[in-house]
Amino acid sequence: MGSGNRKMIAIALVAVLVVAVVAVVALSQNNNSASQTATVLDASGTNVTLSASPQRIVSCAPDISEIVAAMDLTDKLVAVTDYCDYPQEVKTLRDAGKTIGGFYTPSYEKVISYNPDLVIVSNSVQTQTDMAIQLRSSGYTVLIVNAATNISMVYDNIEMIGKLVGLESKANDLVEDMQSRINSVSAGISGEDKPSIMFVTYAEAGFTNVWPAGGGTAIGEIIDLAGGDNVFAEMSGFEMASEEVLKSKASTVDYIFMTIMYSPETPENTSAWFKSDSLWKESPAAKNNNIYFLTGESENIFNRESVRTVDAVQLLAEIMHPDKFSGEVPHSTDGVNVIGDDYVDYLPS
Repeated sequence: MGSGNRKMIAIALVAVLVVAVVAVVALSQNNNSASQTATVLDASGTNVTLSASPQRIVSCAPDISEIVAAMDLTDKLVAVTDYCDYPQEVKTLRDAGKTIGGFYTPSYEKVISYNPDLVIVSNSVQTQTDMAIQLRSSGYTVLIVNAATNISMVYDNIEMIGKLVGLESKANDLVEDMQSRINSVSAGISGEDKPSIMFVTYAEAGFTNVWPAGGGTAIGEIIDLAGGDNVFAEMSGFEMASEEVLKSKASTVDYIFMTIMYSPETPENTSAWFKSDSLWKESPAAKNNNIYFLTGESENIFNRESVRTVDAVQLLAEIMHPDKFSGEVPHSTDGVNVIGDDYVDYLPS
């Protein structure tokens, strides 16, 4: 066989190999694309499908933003709400003006201006679910998650988002880590007495217009998991407590926790009132200065049912059972106990 013929055969063989490689790569890409297709049943009962990992995500709630960030997808977030401020990457996005309005006042026009391939909304407010209907009618992919009233629903939201974006394993790891940390708390307080807890979400001067967390709430479950006894467990959800009911609880309350984001009173004024009121100054909480004011991120871990809900469990457990954990929660014998963004410093190691 001449050298020319051998060269032609070699070229032909190379061409065949190239075609084969291209075919294999194309098939592989098609298979990968198919494997990324995911469908989940969201909180509205709608099947939501994505054929590829989202590249432009809009989050319509702080708890949603925290879950997306925990999935290491902050680089895919293109817009959040005015209230999304954790973690730092989310806060940076918000501060740069990449927002769609408030939690209760999201703007459809702003959302679509970011050309999202996935919008995640909460079913906790009508304005968001109404916007979801409008977005879907315009061809946008929308996932509606539950406003979690217990930790199991937090797990469901994490797993729902994780599966849809193609990070089911990551979501499972997040849930397992949360469960492990809660189990560690449970093991640490096993057999311990349960101090009585009053968790106040809002109050005005003179401890009036008081709204405590009752039973059937995520905060109620957090109290229980942390080894406390919610004195308002018999109350369903969040209601304003009457003066008579509050007075009936005073003598039994060991700890009072108050979130102060919306409160018109300062921690100093409220603390002084408890120590001066003829009834409340005799309560175990006031006598032992076990009144804690939560602000900033320490407040958010209770108000936002998300991946940091387990931080709330650990923080309460640390305060109520200090001899069982390694942290050092600030406790003043004569001052005011305020915990803010530095709450992480007090979590069990």
